[in-house]
Amino acid sequence: MLLHFARRALSKVTLTTINYFEVFSLEPKFDLDLAELSRIFRQLQSQYHPDKHVNSSALEQEHAAQKSALLNEANKCLKDPYARARLLLKLENVDPNVKTMDMEFLTDMMEFNDRVEISEDTETLTELKRLNEQAITELYNQFREHFALKEWNIAAEQLAKVKFLLQTRERIEQQSELIIPRKPS
Repeated sequence: MLLHFARRALSKVTLTTINYFEVFSLEPKFDLDLAELSRIFRQLQSQYHPDKHVNSSALEQEHAAQKSALLNEANKCLKDPYARARLLLKLENVDPNVKTMDMEFLTDMMEFNDRVEISEDTETLTELKRLNEQAITELYNQFREHFALKEWNIAAEQLAKVKFLLQTRERIEQQSELIIPRKPS
């Protein structure tokens, strides 16, 4: 019963940003060796996975489950470049949620998304996807550069643009599912 009340109390506590890099003893940086991350994750998960603690006490099982959940959450965050970049900004006490956006960029995004919406063939969508992925790569490069120069706000602005492009990626995928393949003539 006490454990139940403790869990409820903890669920209401607002925690500061968890440094997922520390979970894996990694240096906080945008460019990670994902193979190394995966290796460390598997090694730690083999120690803390709840299945390894079925014969342990209830408290040890709970601890292992919490540790395993933290490892899963940390791994998911660090594998995703967008989530990793957001975490890096938060660790520098920078709000990654940009409040204002470059109007030219927004106009370009609206026009690009309109092109996605009216696309009726796979070739056009494939080209739009290529352009979108190219823009994502360029913005991540700009984020990396500005972050390294400690230009936090500019880095956050580049990351906010990435968010728009990631949403466009989803729209492209949705639109591609709507396209009916043409039968050869």
